[in-house]
Order: sequence, then C-alpha cells, then structure tokens
Amino acid sequence: MDILTLELLDVTVFQALLELRGLLADHPGEAMRIRGEDDLLRVNVTGFLEKQGRTVRPVRQGGQWELQVAQAVRPIPMASPMAPVPRPVLLLRGAFAPGDRALGRRLLLETLSHLEPGTPWLCLAHQAVELLDDPGAVAILEGLRARGIPVHVSVASLAHGGQADAGFDLVPDEGWQKLLARGGVTVL
Repeated sequence: MDILTLELLDVTVFQALLELRGLLADHPGEAMRIRGEDDLLRVNVTGFLEKQGRTVRPVRQGGQWELQVAQAVRPIPMASPMAPVPRPVLLLRGAFAPGDRALGRRLLLETLSHLEPGTPWLCLAHQAVELLDDPGAVAILEGLRARGIPVHVSVASLAHGGQADAGFDLVPDEGWQKLLARGGVTVL
C-alpha cells in the first residue's frame, strides 16, 4: 500500500497549511509523508501537525526534508451535533398580536402545549397574567406543570392587575428580568 505523500515545493506557509488541512480532512488519521525544502515551512507544518495530535518524525535528505507522520493512534472524533437545551419561556401577552384576538389566544395556547420536556420553567408576566382568568388557559398551564414544567407568575404583574395567582408559583421579577436582559429566555 502506498503511503500518502504531500510535496510542498514553491509554496508559501499559508498555502502549505491550506493543502495540509485539506489532506487531513480528506484522509483523517492516515499515515503520510510530507516533503519540502524550506526550513521555515518545515517548522510551521510540524507545529501544525503536533497541534492536531499527530506524531511527526523529521528526516533530512540532502537539501530537502521529509516529515513522516504516523497513523493516528485513535480515530479523530467527529463533532457530534448537540441537541439544543430548552431555554426558559417568558410569556408577556395573553394572545399573539396583532390580529384577531381569539385566533391569537388559541394559537398561543396551542404553542404552550407544545413546550419541550426539560423546559426549565414558564413565567407569566405583564399582560400574560390575564390567562389566569381563562379556565381553558389555566388547564393548559396545569398540564404543563403536570409534565414537569414549573409555571411561575410575576409578582409585580399580579399586583398591578389585582389578580389571584391561580395556584401557580409567585416569583420576584428580578430573576426573569436579568435573564431577559442577557437573552437567556424565549419570549412569547
């Protein structure tokens, strides 16, 4: 079996590293040899390979050099896509707006019923506390709580509207406001 060979003659360091990167991507973990003349190029290529975790043995052949790159000891792990972690949800309205309010309410409640398991919490604030007066909405919120998604209600929003908490957890507003300020919540 022939060993993979890369000749780096009359190229810049940048060009050499681009060619090498492409070769490593096309043939991950394979043994190879790299030949060239420029010592600065040899130093840069050796450093690049060692950063990739590859074992390099330089061999001098007159005015040229050869880098013998051993086969990777373990296969190069491929990046596995990570599933996104669900973020907390902050609900600020009792219906999607603008448009028909009844349709906006229905679509909002349907969206809530599709929250992913593992969602850290749902918080009702601002105009969303009006959902606590709707028995159908309360049933959906109780269903979320039964699925393990805590349902919180903003203390300031309830106090402003003079409403009851409908049995959900009251939370100080500072916590969700800090998360909102740094983009750490999904806002509906």
